[in-house]
Amino acid sequence: MKHLIIGYGYSAYYLAHHLLENRQEVTALSRHQSMPLLPGLKHQSHDVQQGLTVEEKDTVLYYFIPPSSHGPEDKLLQQFLKEAHLSVSKVIYCSTSGVYGDHQGAWVDEQSPCLIQSDRQLRRLDAEKQWQAFCQQQNIPCLILRLAGIYGPHRLPTASALQQVPLIKPDEAPFSNHIYVRDLAKILAALGEEKNDQSLTLNIADGEPDKMGELQRLTAELLQVPSAPYLPFRQIWQTASEMKREFMSASRRLLIDRLKATLPEIIPLTPLREAIAASLEYERSSQ
Repeated sequence: MKHLIIGYGYSAYYLAHHLLENRQEVTALSRHQSMPLLPGLKHQSHDVQQGLTVEEKDTVLYYFIPPSSHGPEDKLLQQFLKEAHLSVSKVIYCSTSGVYGDHQGAWVDEQSPCLIQSDRQLRRLDAEKQWQAFCQQQNIPCLILRLAGIYGPHRLPTASALQQVPLIKPDEAPFSNHIYVRDLAKILAALGEEKNDQSLTLNIADGEPDKMGELQRLTAELLQVPSAPYLPFRQIWQTASEMKREFMSASRRLLIDRLKATLPEIIPLTPLREAIAASLEYERSSQ
């Protein structure tokens, strides 16, 4: 089996690393090389707006490129699919659980409504629909992955922990969901190798939602630095960036029952504290 990664960023790097460790043939396409090249990886500089031709039925395509930055539609993907000629065994699109919007802390599965609050969410939902329509037309199985917040080595709130950036009081904080990047890589690879030709939408998270700020609190604890102060929601909102306000405005807990049923061998996933500790140790050892 061959693996084609489109968009060679942080998560794609860990997927490629996992696949190569398992002696798979991996090609990555990106406009710029933002991550280190791995031994055995075939990397090609490519602008997706020029389209792409892939006619290898034993190839799984993983698409990581985020939508264009303006408007309600993903124009970048629209252009790519207009020019693309793809004959592959499966498409895996990495979307975001942000499409669900604010469910006021309720549990959310793949059938839950998408309560759209911003153009950013609309673009992601549009990208999902574009891939589903394209794959249905081409008779290609399509997996839409709604990813929780990704963390791992060099993707921790270390600076915020060291600077003791204030956290929202837990009783006022929204719920947030996480996935460890190494677990994500294993999930992606396992889904790529699955023989099931069914098209699915899947929530990808560790199944243990926490209150917003827990990632920073645990990072500080493991770094053995003083905890940040807790402040009321309204006080933190006043100085929050637009992006942070979007996260603060969306409280939900992701159910991963469908993921567990699809890949029972992947469960249990790495607990948050254990994954943060492993990430910090990796950072120290690789300096």
